Amino acid sequence: MSSSSQRITCQAKFFYKHDQKFYAQGVTYGPFKPRSEGAPHLPNPKEVERDFSLMCDLGINLIRLYHVPPRWLMDKAAEHQIYVLITIPWVKRVLFLDDKKTLQQTRHNVSEAARMHRDHPALMGFFVDNEIPPDLVRWYGARKVEKYLDQLVAIIKDIDPAALVTYANFPPTEYLLPANVDFYSYNVYLHRISDLKNYLSRLHNLAGEKPVLLSEFGMDTLRHSEEEQAQLLVDHIKTVFQSGLAGTIIFSWTDEWFTDGVEINDWAFGITRKDRSPKLAYSALKPYLSEPHRPLYQRFPLSKTPKVSVVVCSYNGARTLRDCLTSLQRLHYPDYEVIFVDDGSTDHSQEIVKDFPNVINIYQKNKGLSVARNVGIERAQGSIVAFTDSDCMADPDWLYFLVLAFDNGKYAAVGGPNLSPPAANWVQATVAAAPGSPSHVLLTDTEAEHVPGCNMAFQKSVLQEVNGFDPEYRKAGDDVDICWRIMQRGYKIGFSPTAIVWHYRRFTVEAYFKQQKGYGEAEALLRFKHLNHFADTGSAIWHGRVYSQVRLDPIWHRPVIYHGVWGTGFFQCIYPQQESPWSYLLSSIEWLGLTLFIFLLSIPLEFLRIMPLVMFGLTLIVGLSYILRARMEPKYDIVLARLLLLYLALAQPWARGWARYFTWLKGKNTPDNVLKKKEEEPHPTATFLNSHHLRFWSDKGLDRCHLLSAITQLLESEEWKYAIDTGWNDWDIHIFASRWWNIRLRSMTEIYPHGKRLTRIHNHLHATTFSRLVNGILFTFLLTFFFVGFHIWPWLFAITLLSLAGLFLHGLAIRRRVADLVQVAATHAGLVWVNTQNKQ
Repeated sequence: MSSSSQRITCQAKFFYKHDQKFYAQGVTYGPFKPRSEGAPHLPNPKEVERDFSLMCDLGINLIRLYHVPPRWLMDKAAEHQIYVLITIPWVKRVLFLDDKKTLQQTRHNVSEAARMHRDHPALMGFFVDNEIPPDLVRWYGARKVEKYLDQLVAIIKDIDPAALVTYANFPPTEYLLPANVDFYSYNVYLHRISDLKNYLSRLHNLAGEKPVLLSEFGMDTLRHSEEEQAQLLVDHIKTVFQSGLAGTIIFSWTDEWFTDGVEINDWAFGITRKDRSPKLAYSALKPYLSEPHRPLYQRFPLSKTPKVSVVVCSYNGARTLRDCLTSLQRLHYPDYEVIFVDDGSTDHSQEIVKDFPNVINIYQKNKGLSVARNVGIERAQGSIVAFTDSDCMADPDWLYFLVLAFDNGKYAAVGGPNLSPPAANWVQATVAAAPGSPSHVLLTDTEAEHVPGCNMAFQKSVLQEVNGFDPEYRKAGDDVDICWRIMQRGYKIGFSPTAIVWHYRRFTVEAYFKQQKGYGEAEALLRFKHLNHFADTGSAIWHGRVYSQVRLDPIWHRPVIYHGVWGTGFFQCIYPQQESPWSYLLSSIEWLGLTLFIFLLSIPLEFLRIMPLVMFGLTLIVGLSYILRARMEPKYDIVLARLLLLYLALAQPWARGWARYFTWLKGKNTPDNVLKKKEEEPHPTATFLNSHHLRFWSDKGLDRCHLLSAITQLLESEEWKYAIDTGWNDWDIHIFASRWWNIRLRSMTEIYPHGKRLTRIHNHLHATTFSRLVNGILFTFLLTFFFVGFHIWPWLFAITLLSLAGLFLHGLAIRRRVADLVQVAATHAGLVWVNTQNKQ
């Protein structure tokens, strides 16, 4: 390493050297007893040379120091291609934020360390501190400590922008998450590998899009045998890299250890002894640490490597298609195929695909995204089918981490995050940071409720079991629908935080809003099919946590932190709360409509004029809170970009909500000709009054399931629009009758002697959201005119009553029409209508 071009960088969850992943395989080095008075806490240069040679033979490419080293050590590290992470020691462990001299000295130490080794090719970066005691963090509060750590990070970045900077955290303060660090690091000593694996999943989700490095891990060979140490460290290395961490640092290189002016003799964490003779761990680790540039599937083989079919569906996606297919040709996985389904593109997509002869190319007329996905499934030869989009680039280890999550046999589907690649200009950077991007929804650290369509994989047998994707979803919503349908079958969906795809966000503001409108339309279509997952306003109800650009630092309320009794818990866990429902309400299109409505009322009513201003002010606060928390690429984080982000944050829910409402209103209403048509088959006729509760008798023991099946068959044949209970509702069939009224059928069967049955059907008239909204507006105007004292209010009252009466009669007619359908279905099922109050 001879120039600063060799410096390590961060991209999403990994370190990179040039364009290749750099897996940090480190050891802690020292501190050592000074070899002479005034010498550094290091061995002499010859001893260091010997140590570095042994490290290189093992595959170590990184050392962590606990003191700022002299220049000669950095030079020797560069000669051996070993990188250095320097821990900058603090002066005192006191109430440092109250001590100006301590603060000043600490800042001075940080700046001097950065200046001393600025631009050195062996420098990877700095730890601005190590393990601040939890009671000290609890005393000040995490935010004050984070703010100070971020200030120290900024000092180093001002001096050496290429240096990576972090803070060495540990489980008692896992909630300490400074925003400006390049990666998150933790000192973790968990000897049960199952516990370690679970905790690493947690750390991934705390770190978000940043890399995670274990900055200390080891075992003492005075209290454990060398065999135990060797086995633990081998298992640790496997777990760390299969869990997708950026690397690990073993504590320590040698048993020689000197701290606080004392040589330590009652611990022996080294993988070499004081005389540098290797312990068993040294030779045990060598097969796993040597040749770190080998792909993970070769270094840490999977127990199974099933064939994976990667399906890319595209419509006019030529702009990014070449990057997508190029990334898929470079995947580090032994057995996969790539299937490209062109859904009737009119651009030059087909010309691009010709440059990739190994890609299976399928062209079809434009039939929508779901149909294209199903075509890919039908063609797939793999037992796992993975999906990404033409505007995505897959990480080389994408399939490795997806298959690894499948490997435990728990999951029918697995997905991962989709991240934004570096932006080309400030508009792209702003759009990438805007709300509404496709995100995963997690139930736990490893189990998902939803994974985005650009990064999801399924067992092919499960896709076939649920009949693939629903063709109704032509643009979006297909991923949510299939995730919910799979979960309704009792399957689980896994999440792999390091199965990454880079997802180009929309390049312009216009394209961004077009995308958001498409998502709004998809939400409306999903609501027709999955009513239990949606509120009356049409917004989705998630049982898990939605992971988006803004997650762990809400302004409306802070995360909950478990400190343990008296703040002594070893694992003081952070539990981030869901985004406040108030923030969603105040930014919604419903709130905007109410604001405009009150504004209109305030024209004649002077006392209301302040209300619209207050209401819009609250909306503005929500938008401001978003732009304060959203993180943008630093070089594009300018005032103009933040102002655009404010506009996008305010307008996005309005655009999405508008599309959602209008798709819902013009969507799955049963055609008027079906509602007006009478049942042609002979059947008993219920009256307006008794059509709400229907009773059917069976001497043959036929129960409600026979009747419900007959009802759904008749609804289907007559082209009604309806949804069936998915197991979460208190109704059996929901009929989308008209813009004003829906019908919900609920059933139960009474058991009588000799196998006889009485089935009851509750035929419930259910007002739509639109109906309730219109009625609310009418009543509000009526009350307004009444209080203002307009002379025409009696006419308005009469008109309102007539409108309401007509609306109610319309609903009764629909309910009676459905009752006739149920009567015919009962006849088909072999049940007899009972036109009495009770069957004796």
